[in-house]
Amino acid sequence: MTDKEFKHLKRNDLIYIIYEYQKKQEELTKEIEELRQKLSDKELKISNAGSLAEVAARLSGLFEAAQKTADDYMSQLEFAASAEAEKKAEEIIKKAEKRAEEIISEAEKKASAVNTIEKG
Repeated sequence: MTDKEFKHLKRNDLIYIIYEYQKKQEELTKEIEELRQKLSDKELKISNAGSLAEVAARLSGLFEAAQKTADDYMSQLEFAASAEAEKKAEEIIKKAEKRAEEIISEAEKKASAVNTIEKG
């Protein structure tokens, strides 16, 4: 509308136009907030994907350290001809293997959750 047309409008018409503009502004503000939240969620997903890669790399190092520890312990057992020492070594190895499986399972669950979120 031109200035001339606005000057000829009644007060009620002007108030209605202002009301409609405010309503539209509120809708746009709400939409902006929703889009910002979606962007934030996407950034979080991307960040988590990087974190999972780091977890996988750390797990690899953990498994290598666990294997070295188990190997060292086994070589010590060769010097100690004790059945009890062998039993303890087996328990330690089983615990280490169980913990490694738990860590792998947890990492796979997290990776699956991130993939599910990214697909959603």
